[in-house]
Amino acid sequence: MDEFTWSCIVHALAIVPWISYCFMITFFAISIFYGRFFLHQLSNPMQVMDSLPGVSIIKPLMGTDPFLEMNLESHFSLDYPVFELLFCIQDEHDPAVDVVHRLQQRYPGVDCRLLIGGRQGILNPMVNNMAPGYDSAKYDIVWVSTSRIKASTGILKDMVAKLDNPQVALVHQMPFTTDQKGLTHAIEKVYFGCGAARYHLAFHSLGISCFTGMSYLVKKPELDDLNGLSWFGRFLAEDFFIAKLLHDRGFRHQIAAVPAQQNVASTTIVDYKDRMVRWLRLRLNMMPITAGFLEPLGESLPLGIYASWSAHYFFGINPYLWFAGHWLAWIVLDYLQLKGVQNGPLPFSILIFLSAWVIREMLFPLIYFEAVLNVRRITWGKRTYFLSDCGQSISIASDKSILPI
Repeated sequence: MDEFTWSCIVHALAIVPWISYCFMITFFAISIFYGRFFLHQLSNPMQVMDSLPGVSIIKPLMGTDPFLEMNLESHFSLDYPVFELLFCIQDEHDPAVDVVHRLQQRYPGVDCRLLIGGRQGILNPMVNNMAPGYDSAKYDIVWVSTSRIKASTGILKDMVAKLDNPQVALVHQMPFTTDQKGLTHAIEKVYFGCGAARYHLAFHSLGISCFTGMSYLVKKPELDDLNGLSWFGRFLAEDFFIAKLLHDRGFRHQIAAVPAQQNVASTTIVDYKDRMVRWLRLRLNMMPITAGFLEPLGESLPLGIYASWSAHYFFGINPYLWFAGHWLAWIVLDYLQLKGVQNGPLPFSILIFLSAWVIREMLFPLIYFEAVLNVRRITWGKRTYFLSDCGQSISIASDKSILPI
């Protein structure tokens, strides 16, 4: 290769981080603005409808957590005129059964059913668990709310109001966390309130499908037109394909005013890392170019290193000084983002925020390379799955025991 050709290649590569900067500045601006002026602005369903429609709430359960009863009770105590609770459990001896029975006795007036056994032949364990509840749902609006979600009346009414639009088939809560003590909880709050929130809010504002299925309201007739929930059990990322196919049919998604309140008593950095690896492997299988090449350019550490070299190449700027300024600006913008999502004081000090932020950013290369290695294998609980065809088919590579949800 001659010197001129090599120079052109290096020059082109040096331009890439500046293009990425343009996108990231746009995403930051949109998401911070949305978080400041639109998030936490609850909709009133009585302004758009005469009466509140019935809602079937599906709660897939397996195992217990110290906060499980609190999370489930937040659904029993909803101040909503017509709803049913459908608790879906694989094993009748699961300890979650006793928690449900206690709450049924405490709230005898709540329409509540316990469905045990799942649906055979569905590989996705979450869909397997939920299928009997979905098929027996009484109402045309279904709220899928996983076990770690803490509910409120305002959240439900806001989502119902947003779903009333004929062009909307899906309303979901952007993932976030409740306020818990501990560094790992701070890391999770920083991840969901900064990086994850940036893309959810920016993409939503730009009309790009970006959906997480831990808490969402869906119009059952529209999902039934796509063969129903059970059909999506062939995918591990059933939420991605539900959102994609509804979007392809011309339906829009809406984001609830209040982010999803994941309420878990204990977690570790290893648990967080394994969860991020699993999610990234799913994205790498479904969107290899986006997750494999574009996503790292949206992370502060790889983009900062890349841009520092580029700044030195073009302008002779000290790369260490550039990286320091890059990280400082990113930290400030992420802090503003997190404050908007939190909608109040953070449950930790600035020092804890900085520690959690740095650990989260430093973990990304480890998460990325672990995800890329053996990318087709997804470990979820004690089962390992093998994905092929861009994530559209799965098979069980190993099955040590029943998978906890």
